[in-house]
Amino acid sequence: MLAWLRDLNSRERGTMRGLAWGLTLLAAAGAAQADEIRDVPAVGTKLTYRAVTMTKLPSRTIGGGQIYTYIVNTSDGTTAEGSLRPDAMIFDCTGGTANLGCQDAAQTAGAHFDGDLLTVPIPGNAAEALAPQGSFKLIHFLLVSRKLPILSSRDPEKHNLGDLGPDPAYVLINTLKCDLTALPDFFPLGKSPKVTLPCETDFERTAARDGLLPPLSVHDTVSMEISYAGNGWVTVPSGSWQVHKLNTKLVPKDPSHPTSETESLFSTQLGVIVRSHTIGTNPANQSTTENTIELISVAP
Repeated sequence: MLAWLRDLNSRERGTMRGLAWGLTLLAAAGAAQADEIRDVPAVGTKLTYRAVTMTKLPSRTIGGGQIYTYIVNTSDGTTAEGSLRPDAMIFDCTGGTANLGCQDAAQTAGAHFDGDLLTVPIPGNAAEALAPQGSFKLIHFLLVSRKLPILSSRDPEKHNLGDLGPDPAYVLINTLKCDLTALPDFFPLGKSPKVTLPCETDFERTAARDGLLPPLSVHDTVSMEISYAGNGWVTVPSGSWQVHKLNTKLVPKDPSHPTSETESLFSTQLGVIVRSHTIGTNPANQSTTENTIELISVAP
């Protein structure tokens, strides 16, 4: 499994719970005609994203990420659902291969560095086997559920990245339940400059296969404030897109719980948020989490 996740103590795991909702507004994309307006992706679309998260704790910085693909199985114009296939793991290897774990990971076929970040591809057979174990559901631009399997080696005691297997180390599950009564006032995008939704969030982590991490479940009551901030163009690895800028703030009912602010760039041509940037703070452990997600490819 990810070495930096294995090393987290119980206090730092609270930080990871906070960053889990850094993906709240991530939406998938769908192929569409240039003059067609979409809120969600079309059936059959495959959408590949790269997500990188860096968490600054008082004692150290923890980094990592994933590359994964949403495969859209159903879509009715306002709701879309499908499977989630993990494609690669991203490690923070500050100092290059001086870290023995990064040194071993760098030997994996297809592994490559982007600065201090090491991307390690997941073998196709393992990725395809894991895809049915992952899932997502979108309502408009809101990701209301996501199930993400985290990779591990076939032998969980050795953590051999050159021998990744089809059984996840553990599974992360996020659920967002909101009262959407006020959301139609926001459409078409910008009709209302701001909308606030009362929501409940749930985060679950299954027990790790190697026994090092126990199961975890966290529930929170939050207020989701969404505001419209204009439109323009953006270029990401998947192409150049005309986008609407949405700013979202998650405010927990309990002020001691993590908060986050997200800037999302949504393409109505694709029905996708093509880029999002989230900054979250966790008062419990005085940490700050920065999460960046980009759409790197779209396949019809």
